[in-house]
Amino acid sequence: MDKASTGLRPQSHLQTKKAPILLSIQAGQIALPAAAHLPAIVPAPVVVCSHGLLSAKESPKLIAVCEALSQAGFCSIRFDFSGCGHSAKRSKSYLIDQRRQDLAWVIEFVRKQPWWDGRPVGLFGSSLGGFLSLLAANEHPQAIGPVVSWSAPFSIGSKHPVEIESANFAEGVGFPADLAALEQARNVLLIHGQCDELVPWTESVQIYKRLKDPKKLVVLRSADHRISDPSWRNTAIGQTVDWFCRER
Repeated sequence: MDKASTGLRPQSHLQTKKAPILLSIQAGQIALPAAAHLPAIVPAPVVVCSHGLLSAKESPKLIAVCEALSQAGFCSIRFDFSGCGHSAKRSKSYLIDQRRQDLAWVIEFVRKQPWWDGRPVGLFGSSLGGFLSLLAANEHPQAIGPVVSWSAPFSIGSKHPVEIESANFAEGVGFPADLAALEQARNVLLIHGQCDELVPWTESVQIYKRLKDPKKLVVLRSADHRISDPSWRNTAIGQTVDWFCRER
């Protein structure tokens, strides 16, 4: 486990930033709005980026991560989970069940795109998005490549009643409500702020103990849940890009 304090390191392979391509991904009965950030050279490895519980694809944090990844030579895609941003809400669905299915639809979509190079799809997630990315990596260890999780909770539900209620999931959290069954997830970088006011950083320690090697936990001294301080955010983005670049 590392306590990091360095910022985004210059990459020799950085490329010119391009405008994202706006997409609509069919996910059952609804469409999920999405944006793909493509590098100068395609096909390339793909990273699917998932936002948190009450966030959306237009989160400045998510955009910054996607732009950094595309400049480093990756295709990165961000999307609105159903019921978030500009996406319609599904009826009578559980929180985790619904969002796991949404993420599966997006992964299936990118595997059909001409800009995907055929390598296992990488996953990035913030908060609940990190939780969901870890579930996907555990369920499909051969199909999922590197994973980076920021501020992910070990468990969902009783500790976050206000947030769950705000998301309008009257049906409940769904299953699984925690990451206790992680057995297959590997090649994971966990990043967590030591001053996270919503999810204690020790929850990433619980996750870390259940992961297979290679794995790494970076604790950002004084960073909050959203890693909102610019210096800490640059550090987290730099660590994230470096982790995905390890297998290039």
